[in-house]
Amino acid sequence: MGKTMIEGKTKAERTKSLIFESALTLFKRKGFEQTTIEEITSNAGLAKGSFYTYFSTKSDIIVEEFWAIDSYYRSIAPRLVQLPTASEKLMKFTEYQMLYVRDTIGYETLKVLYANQVLKDGSDKVIVDKHRFWHTYIVEIIEEGQLSKEFMNTLDAQQLATYFNRAIRGLLLDWNIRSGSFDLVEEALQYCKVLLLGSLKN
Repeated sequence: MGKTMIEGKTKAERTKSLIFESALTLFKRKGFEQTTIEEITSNAGLAKGSFYTYFSTKSDIIVEEFWAIDSYYRSIAPRLVQLPTASEKLMKFTEYQMLYVRDTIGYETLKVLYANQVLKDGSDKVIVDKHRFWHTYIVEIIEEGQLSKEFMNTLDAQQLATYFNRAIRGLLLDWNIRSGSFDLVEEALQYCKVLLLGSLKN
C-alpha cells in the first residue's frame, strides 16, 4: 500500500506528529497525569486506537521529545568543528542548546519533561541516558580538551561530562522553578564560562 505525502511527510508520519503535538499541548495545559490518551487523540481529530499504532504509553511521548531534542543537538555539531579550542566548542554548544530550549521548547514543555522523568520509577531514564548524543558529544569535546592539555585529565572524560551535564540540568531546573524569569542563554553562558570551564581547565 503506497503512502500519501502530506506537507512533506508520509500520512503515517503526519498522524504521529499530530498525536505528538496534541499530547504535548495537553500535557502543558492539564498536566501529564491528568491527560488521557482519548483526550490526546480527540484533540488531534483521530480515533483513540490510532495512538497505539505509534506509542505504547503516554511516557513514550516524553521519550520521543528527548530524542527530538537530541536530533537538534546532532544537527548543530558540524557548526562547531572549526572552533579552535574545546572551551569554545563547549561555550558555543551551550549557547545553541539554550537558545533551542528557551525559544523552541519553552519552560512549560520543559517542566512537563522534567516532571515526568522525576516521577517515573527507577533510574533508567532517557534524561540521563549516556547513549544520548547530548552526553556523547560533551564527552568527545572534553576528550579533545584533555588531549590538547586544555582540560584536566585527573578524571576521565565520561565522568567530567556527567558532571558537566548534571550542572546544566541544574540550571535548566532552576529556570523551570523560576518559570523562565531569567534569560536562559545569558545565564548559561556566564555559568559555563565562570563555573564549568573554570573547573575543567588545567
